[in-house]
Amino acid sequence: MPNQSFDKSTHVWQLRFENAWVTGVAFLGSHKRIAAANRLGQVLIWDLPDEPSKEAVEQAKKDRYDGPDHAPTTWLQGHDNAVSRVRLMPDNKTLVTASYDRTVRFWDTSAKPTGEDQIVLDANRRREKARRAKNKDEILNAPGIKIATLPATHVVSDGHTDWINGLGLSRDGKRMISGDDAGNVVVRDTVTRKIVTQWKGHPGVWVSSASLDSDGKRAFVGEYSHSRGSFDRPPAQARVFDVASGKETVDLLKIQFPNVKARDNSYGYSRTWGKFVKRGFVCSAFSPDGKLLAVGQGGETDKGQAHLIDPKTGKVVRTVSDHRYGMCDLMFTGDGSHLLTSGRDTTVRVVKVADGKQVAQIGKPRGGQFKDWFHAVALSPDEQWLAAADMAGFVHVWRLG
Repeated sequence: MPNQSFDKSTHVWQLRFENAWVTGVAFLGSHKRIAAANRLGQVLIWDLPDEPSKEAVEQAKKDRYDGPDHAPTTWLQGHDNAVSRVRLMPDNKTLVTASYDRTVRFWDTSAKPTGEDQIVLDANRRREKARRAKNKDEILNAPGIKIATLPATHVVSDGHTDWINGLGLSRDGKRMISGDDAGNVVVRDTVTRKIVTQWKGHPGVWVSSASLDSDGKRAFVGEYSHSRGSFDRPPAQARVFDVASGKETVDLLKIQFPNVKARDNSYGYSRTWGKFVKRGFVCSAFSPDGKLLAVGQGGETDKGQAHLIDPKTGKVVRTVSDHRYGMCDLMFTGDGSHLLTSGRDTTVRVVKVADGKQVAQIGKPRGGQFKDWFHAVALSPDEQWLAAADMAGFVHVWRLG
């Protein structure tokens, strides 16, 4: 994809989803179909027109938004707790979501809706209006918009006993990896949905990210936990595994810090690995050719960067991007030439993999254009459109070039 297409991005949509943090986003085969999920477990689909209507543009100006809104068409119902990750199968219609309800759900987004419900999408606006009104209850409890509903086609939970935060798919879509806060890692066949391999992570830490390479034979799992006390910090884990056996093949931290002998000397060790891991690798992805592994530093930190690592040796090829306050998500372009990252600084950054140079910054740093973290980022199949999940309660969509 030409660099200049990122430079010439145009903010087209600001889709309202104010109920809670928007945590995941995906394009469903076309830039006109978008799915997004939030911390209430709600998963919505928008079917967008070619261009925003004049009424939508005028309303955006009135609301002082950077882009017009459009109502969603379908509600994928089933999760009863936060959705942490959203992934799309190669068929561009099967959506996979992981949740704090300890399940992973599969959705056929091309299926005909089975019901109808009401959903409130302007919760923030209602609260603002209610502050200055006498009829607060009437404003807050007013009916939402009518929306079609669709249940999941399959629900899987075997192997998990806690919140699922890690979710990844192989490029061919045949395998899926998921990891939870109890350290359980499960790799399963996406057709039969049966477990292929499973293993337990390090005691005292939870899975913060999980990803598979193109053919699903190799996995990366990042694990981390907050401090249990001033002198008790569970050791971070960042390891590559052979999926067939579930055996560790590379320990990234051992490669980076070979002189650290006492791995469980948590306080002393954290002072060393903390500079590399920051608050944990909260996002990860293998390049399309499998030659690189990108891992992103998350949490509250001065800057969140991504390490590009050789997954065979565990050595860092280069460190790229720079999100003040921490990184939230990352992904490679289809040809592997660029890496897109999003962060707590309300920006999406695009870097060239070959030399690590930033070629574009989409959005302005925190305190500028947008209100809250860009928790997730997605590209349309033709890579001409970009979407970001804003934790302030919006889905932003840009045209690239």
